[in-house]
Amino acid sequence: MKVLNIEDSPFKHYDVSKVVLSCTKAEIDWSTNLRDGLEKIQYALDQWQPYDLIITDMFYPLKPGQRDEEAGKILIQNVMDQGLTTPIILCSTVKYDFPEILGCIHYSDLADWESVLKKLVEKAITQK
Repeated sequence: MKVLNIEDSPFKHYDVSKVVLSCTKAEIDWSTNLRDGLEKIQYALDQWQPYDLIITDMFYPLKPGQRDEEAGKILIQNVMDQGLTTPIILCSTVKYDFPEILGCIHYSDLADWESVLKKLVEKAITQK
């Protein structure tokens, strides 16, 4: 499984990666900003090796050196506008609801976000 995680926190990236790898053997690419994430998505498409799953935060820089923005919303819209069918999971410290994507996870010490992520990753695997 080929996964792209767009997340500017190395700690959260590690946590998310650990959960994904507990579900499946995966190649996990990491981007810390929107511009690089979109470039990775396009490169994968150009190589005929698209991502099987995209996991994104909501707040991260639009490009390196820029302050955090609601980049996750832009990413979701961009993927949908391209007509891509890649499942997207939003994993954010703020609760969101985007019915048009695979799922939203509230990343919090007070929530069992890991089991929710596992279920969504397993769902993405079965949709392949």
